[in-house]
Amino acid sequence: MKKNLSYYLLLLFCVSGLFVSCGDDDDEKPTIGYSGKDISGDARIARDKETKKAVLSVTSDKAWELYAGSTAEDIDMNTPCLTGDGKGSFDLSVDAAKRQLFLFKNSEGQALLAETLLPVHGYNFRDLGGIKTSDGKFVRWGRLFRTDEMNKLDDADLAYLGSTGLKTVVDFRTETEKEGGFGGIMRPSPDILPSTVKEASNLPINAGNIFSDEILAKISGGTTLDAMAQVMVNSYIEMVTVDEYVAQYKEFFKLVQNENSLPLSYHCSAGKDRTGVATMLILTALGVDKATIMEDYLLSAKLVEAKYKDYVDMIKVIAPLVTVDEKYLNAAYDKIDEKYGSMAKFLTETLGVDLDKMKQLYLY
Repeated sequence: MKKNLSYYLLLLFCVSGLFVSCGDDDDEKPTIGYSGKDISGDARIARDKETKKAVLSVTSDKAWELYAGSTAEDIDMNTPCLTGDGKGSFDLSVDAAKRQLFLFKNSEGQALLAETLLPVHGYNFRDLGGIKTSDGKFVRWGRLFRTDEMNKLDDADLAYLGSTGLKTVVDFRTETEKEGGFGGIMRPSPDILPSTVKEASNLPINAGNIFSDEILAKISGGTTLDAMAQVMVNSYIEMVTVDEYVAQYKEFFKLVQNENSLPLSYHCSAGKDRTGVATMLILTALGVDKATIMEDYLLSAKLVEAKYKDYVDMIKVIAPLVTVDEKYLNAAYDKIDEKYGSMAKFLTETLGVDLDKMKQLYLY
């Protein structure tokens, strides 16, 4: 059969490469997300809590490009918002009222970036995005936030958080914590939330409440640093064994696994104990290894230090209560294995976690 003119024109265009938008092979096509070598550690984004000014820090010597968007899906790969020839710190032009997601790219690969520590008033407000799993995937940015109490947010913070689309807030604190405590030293701290939040769910867990009546009694009766550390170990064990508290984590995962609840933030008072265990469970369900989970957990030690400095200066024996320690989280790990047989059984059989669904919702 005789070929028509359209056939030959089509063949000509394919051979000449005019149909390929960015290069001649798949590696050169614009891809949104992570690809090539893992370069997620070559750059990071940080924003100032007061001004929301953003800075890109690059540790690689290679030339790079940075692209921006409000979500991974709408990053504009046609025009970089910033380029560079190597390492250094670079100011970014960003809207103070909006959170952005960035794609960092060099000759070896590309990775998505956003600020891990959110620039809002508080101490421990973090995005779980960017954490790498054991099989090389990454947690999605902007879907899950772990925080300390959300009672210090100002109008600029609320506008910024509103731009994330935050829809659900889970509070693990008890009513006493929200009303104030520690003999009146701690002020009432009700959450202040952006207008985007449609559901504020209270799932109180008293274990991990470092200023509970029980702990205050121990302090007033005279105690030691080692005794206070053991209190924390016991609290972590209680969080994963006491039926009432386990039931709260089960309710928590119902929200986490409901796509209509996302984005979601969850918190206690410091964002380190009840929130730390919740984060351990989430990341384990997503396939993150224990060493990476522990590294993320231990970040709280530095982040909440200023929050409790004055209290520790007054009563030094409370120091183990207001920080994190590997032995605390390991106590939860060990008790889960002992009581439930394995972490996988605890997640799936006791907490009702659908591991496949979690990965579909939260991994790139």
